[in-house]
Amino acid sequence: MSAKLKVWELQPNEHLIKEADASYITTRLGFLPKPNPGKLHVTDQRVLFTDLLTLFFDYPLNQILSFSVGMGNTITLATDDGKTHKITGMFNKKLIQAMEQAGVKKA
Repeated sequence: MSAKLKVWELQPNEHLIKEADASYITTRLGFLPKPNPGKLHVTDQRVLFTDLLTLFFDYPLNQILSFSVGMGNTITLATDDGKTHKITGMFNKKLIQAMEQAGVKKA
């Protein structure tokens, strides 16, 4: 699921729109929610979630079908591989604006 991260870096000609502290919600035992504190990074080319050691996901913008906002400003990303990714955090309003600025469609 997750891969070890050397260092998160912008690619050539990639520009950071916004990054903020958030928690990526995964499941434990298949159903128990497990928050993973880290940062959501939104660039003009991709959206990714990292903590200090792990890259949890990294999707080019063209692989993100849409995002939706749930209770408590929880952001759910829908990707073209059929997966969904839930993000929670107190800076989600700014991250929602960043995703709209990056061209990710709101569901």
